[in-house]
Amino acid sequence: MKIYNKKAFAAGVCMVGLAALNLTADFAGRTIDMNGIILVVFLLAFGISAVMRSLSKKLARQDQLEKLDERNQLIEMKSKSKSFRLTQLISFLAMLALMVMGKVSGHRDFITIGTGLALAFAISMFAEIFAYMYYEEKN
Repeated sequence: MKIYNKKAFAAGVCMVGLAALNLTADFAGRTIDMNGIILVVFLLAFGISAVMRSLSKKLARQDQLEKLDERNQLIEMKSKSKSFRLTQLISFLAMLALMVMGKVSGHRDFITIGTGLALAFAISMFAEIFAYMYYEEKN
């Protein structure tokens, strides 16, 4: 058997491995519940599907063509951009809420967590600025 899409194969093997690890941990701890079973079923389904697609020449080629399609690339760029903006907004609002909660309640823990979120927000803003400058120079 030849592997035609190594990334999909690796992802599939990792998913099957995670399913086996989760199932083993559930049996060892005797904590089998519906959530764990659903997780194992989905991991196995997606993992086996990814492995089978990576072993089929026709399906691997179809995946590569879909990956190179301009419309799919545009949708991916738009979704990543929107998710980045939403993450920035949510981290800013959570930081603001934690800072206010810390000031009102007097607990320093809220302020500490808010400061960590402020740092993460600042890093994301700097990353956005540097990425903009990089692509502005490239084009």
